[in-house]
Amino acid sequence: MTWRARAAFVAGAAVAMAALTWVGGWTAVALFSLVAAFGDRRRLVSPYTLALAAAVAWGALLAFDATGGRMAALAGALGGVMRLPGTVLALATIAFVSLLAWSAAVVGSALAQLMVRRRV
Repeated sequence: MTWRARAAFVAGAAVAMAALTWVGGWTAVALFSLVAAFGDRRRLVSPYTLALAAAVAWGALLAFDATGGRMAALAGALGGVMRLPGTVLALATIAFVSLLAWSAAVVGSALAQLMVRRRV
């Protein structure tokens, strides 16, 4: 896969993950990554690519929410309780969804390999 095709995939997957998150919540990222990795028979999409797409998607969602003005107040309140700056909470959120997408993609890829081995 060329870098342009990979970039296009990341952009498309990020849009899909953001929309699915908006509609179905954070578990939609795991489900999308699992299905995308399972359906990739030629193994063109790596779990790292899906993790990057999830980070882009949730980064965009956090940026969109930050424009509403309430995000700073929420980050400040949660940061005060946890004694962390709001930026660290945003980065932890993006790290969480990246690891979630990566782990679901690894499971989906392993399931696909298992299905191929069982057929032979």
